[in-house]
Amino acid sequence: MNVLFGHPTGNPNSYQAALAHFEANRLAAFCVPWMPSALTMRMLAHAGPMRPMAQRLGRRHFPPLASAPKVQGRIAEWRRLAARFLGRTDERSFHDANDWLMQTMRRECRHPSVTAVHAYEDCSHLAFLEARRFDKACIYDMPIGYYPAWERMRTELARKYADWLPGGGLPPDSHVRREQKRREMELADLVLVPSNFVAETVREFFPDKVLAFARYGTGPAVWSPPVQRSPRETITFLFAGQCSLRKGIPLLLEAWEAAGLKHARLQLAGPWQLAQAKLKNLPRSVEWLGPMSSDRLGGYYDQADVFVLPSYFEGRALAIGEAMSSGLPVLSTPASGADDLLDESCGRIVQTGNLEALVEGLRWFDNHRERLPALGRVARARAERNSWKNYREQVTQAVAPFV
Repeated sequence: MNVLFGHPTGNPNSYQAALAHFEANRLAAFCVPWMPSALTMRMLAHAGPMRPMAQRLGRRHFPPLASAPKVQGRIAEWRRLAARFLGRTDERSFHDANDWLMQTMRRECRHPSVTAVHAYEDCSHLAFLEARRFDKACIYDMPIGYYPAWERMRTELARKYADWLPGGGLPPDSHVRREQKRREMELADLVLVPSNFVAETVREFFPDKVLAFARYGTGPAVWSPPVQRSPRETITFLFAGQCSLRKGIPLLLEAWEAAGLKHARLQLAGPWQLAQAKLKNLPRSVEWLGPMSSDRLGGYYDQADVFVLPSYFEGRALAIGEAMSSGLPVLSTPASGADDLLDESCGRIVQTGNLEALVEGLRWFDNHRERLPALGRVARARAERNSWKNYREQVTQAVAPFV
């Protein structure tokens, strides 16, 4: 009973899913373009011109899977990474990674030892078709809400916030493979979802699809020990993520102005993906910090008082877990995918897209500053219980009947 697992680039949740199969002695192979070894990382770190790339590749180095069976496409991935490093990345390069994975998993799933195929949106179709041909299970992993639901939300947001769109409007979506997404979902025997929000978007279009929850964890050890915060004169709200329509930045800035908080500031950490004119005219006490590394972001978590993420569409926002592991109470929406983590003991969940509710949420934290340290301690405890080990156990349990 072996699972063939794959991801087109490798990210924290995919590594943890692969590790779940590896720990359960069910991993036939992990198909990934490139997972650098410890030796490769050391060599890159000592090569001056390659150090920036080594820092980026550090996220792909995952020692617990060092001895796991893998199928890699290093040469093609080196080319893709070099193009990205030189600023020549386009949608075609992302499709190349997806297509490599589909072709590789289609070939590998023919091995008699493979009894199930586990892959992700946009890179499952060919492997699922082959798995069906050999009567093997298809496990579909959905890290974010189902695309047709986002497509509808995206249109609504673009209409509502037309003046926030960057020059040229929304980027073209001609690269989106809508029919492939639909076929992947149809072929899936099991869909793994990280949150209630994702489950709802799938059930809207496929009400009879078999779903299982595998909620992403948080790694508190990545972040500094919890800071002993105390009420202070200026309260700091921190947002981290893409500054975009999807993340709710226009609504957040509108709510910030309407809330009229005194002795408060809002910091925005992440790439700006909206109109430049809006960036040049941020409301009072709002600071855009720009993109930053995880290590640098950790310092801002430590200096903040409240984390805010009024997102319209997520899977399970990892930034919320990171903030909570840093001892921050959270103000967010059900669409963040963290409604099982948040309640009034450690934060506030407000209705998605509701300006008045968001204003009231900001004011509540401002008016209850003396409660923030206690809320932060509960948030930290919740994050510690929300471990990646739990996630791996959920994956193993959900997949068991299909392998």
